[in-house]
Amino acid sequence: MKQANRTVRHFRTVAPIAICALFFGGCAKEPQIITKTVYQEVRTPVACLAKMPQKPKFEANDPQSAQGLMEYFKTCEELLKGCVDDRVGD
Repeated sequence: MKQANRTVRHFRTVAPIAICALFFGGCAKEPQIITKTVYQEVRTPVACLAKMPQKPKFEANDPQSAQGLMEYFKTCEELLKGCVDDRVGD
């Protein structure tokens, strides 16, 4: 009986120490650093010095005013493309 009590007492002493050693052993390992590089496109403002043409006034009864407005938008689009194309390669 004394031998059994001694074994139980020994187990009660050694088991918590062993468990603590395992826990703290896991903490002692050097942490693994995980890095992930994410590339993201950054848009930058463009300084475009193009002079905008005068916008024509639209009149519903005059088909010529629609033609003038269409030419205005086409000119504006070409100016904008010129500004963007100058920026390519930056």
